Amino acid sequence: MPLCLTTEIDAITARVTGRGTSLFAADLEGLGERISGRRVLVAGGAGSIGSATLLALLRHDPAAVAVLDPSENNLAELVRSIRAQDPPWTGALTVQPLAYGCPLARGWLARQPRFDLVLSFAALKHVRSERDEWSLARMLDVNLVEADRFLAACRNHGHGQQGVFFVSTDKAADPASLMGASKRTMELLLWAHASPDAPASLLDGGHAPELNQVSTTRFANVAFSDGSLPWAFLQRLAKDQALAAPGDVRRYLVSPREAGDLCLLAALRCPHRHLLVPRLDPARHQATFTAIAEAVLRHRGLEPAWYDDEARVRGAVASERAQGRWPVLVTRSDTSGEKPEEIFVGAGETALEVGLGSAQAVAGVAPRLDALGRLLGIIDTALRRGDPPAKAELATALSAVVPGLHHRETGLSLDAKL
Repeated sequence: MPLCLTTEIDAITARVTGRGTSLFAADLEGLGERISGRRVLVAGGAGSIGSATLLALLRHDPAAVAVLDPSENNLAELVRSIRAQDPPWTGALTVQPLAYGCPLARGWLARQPRFDLVLSFAALKHVRSERDEWSLARMLDVNLVEADRFLAACRNHGHGQQGVFFVSTDKAADPASLMGASKRTMELLLWAHASPDAPASLLDGGHAPELNQVSTTRFANVAFSDGSLPWAFLQRLAKDQALAAPGDVRRYLVSPREAGDLCLLAALRCPHRHLLVPRLDPARHQATFTAIAEAVLRHRGLEPAWYDDEARVRGAVASERAQGRWPVLVTRSDTSGEKPEEIFVGAGETALEVGLGSAQAVAGVAPRLDALGRLLGIIDTALRRGDPPAKAELATALSAVVPGLHHRETGLSLDAKL
């Protein structure tokens, strides 16, 4: 279920951030005229950020919305949530359980009337997905190979004349993880598809008009998004298990509603071939995961009981709960690709004012089409033969496209932690 739709998460997020309204609310005025009556395609639209953006979009009365997402369970819940709205949205809704870059999705796009606006949230987003060459190859497939073919389908069939938006991440700025490097490369791929020199697909060639309005956004951790650590806190409570949180990591935190608002701003107010970054203050807008865990527990009427020993914390739930507490293991961040703090603007980038009080923009750099094409070719060849290169080789290929990549392999994975 898209957890961004629950009222409990709204309440906990407000407790952690101290905000009851969206940071981006003032900049949203006037967006309705750019959405009302339009046809909108949302890829990956049944996940946490996609569904939050979609619900924000529906408030502006688009004529038709189509959602692609391979999760049929999340699609079903998304449809139920939309149909249950009061007042109801009266436009045309279509959902398809398709991965955005697969052959079926490309065939479906070829048969649809043109979509004015295209928003994509399809991605593998976890640093833990670089655990080995198999999961890393799948992440690069979703984030890059499928993205290239999806963008080619949009160009070939005239979708996205009003705009094409892909979501990025703060981890793309001076990336320390291969996941972050994949999203930085996704940004470059988006700029490439807006270049008159680029083929319709960097993998498959062909000719098609370039995209004339593309944008993305890097933003903070979305509170309780599917698979996130705060989301895992709720899962541990539901399963009578101890919580675990790094004590040395700080993250910017935005609510699901704020994530949707920022994505709409980036899609409709960001200049062509730019990315939008939120205007956040480390002193006011960052939180530790231990503070988030404490807020979750207090919302449930519990106090945290802090532990530093994994063996002891596993069996402590019953005794601590009897005293109105819940055990929380405090760990240190020592796994590959983790940053102690996040940034939005990397080395060599400059934040520009674009008339928004809540956000700034960063100009996209012209990508090296040859290096980008070679990287996609390496990934695609590996996928076709079912034999990915070693993780180090894939990291080297990414470094050729993202020179600022400073990945440090520790040999440790989040999968080995509580």
